[in-house]
Amino acid sequence: MIRPTAAALAAAVALAAVPATASAAYRAFRSPTGKLGCAFYSDAETPPAVRCEWSGGDDRAITLAETGKAKRVKITDTVMDSKARALAYGKTTTFRKLRCTSREAGISCRSTRSGHGFTVSVQKQEVY
Repeated sequence: MIRPTAAALAAAVALAAVPATASAAYRAFRSPTGKLGCAFYSDAETPPAVRCEWSGGDDRAITLAETGKAKRVKITDTVMDSKARALAYGKTTTFRKLRCTSREAGISCRSTRSGHGFTVSVQKQEVY
């Protein structure tokens, strides 16, 4: 008969206590200039969304989920990350039904599910 060791039992208890966050995702990216920063994110309680900010944004950002319209929001944290991958001009990155494209004029994000989206630059922010 095989008896579990104390270490094996402790490991099993520790694994059982860890919340199931395997579905959580976070992927940051930025404009080539670094003046725009965005992140895709989701977890068990948050549907897939993208948030973008801009230099000088005065604690403001724009968010977009797969469903619904883009929203202007007041923020207390940041997704601006100088170490995030730069999305080259003309390139697109996707996260489920969300698609963002980098252009010299700014970053545009759109939900292929709802058709809504936004474009951000340091000078102008537009939601549609």
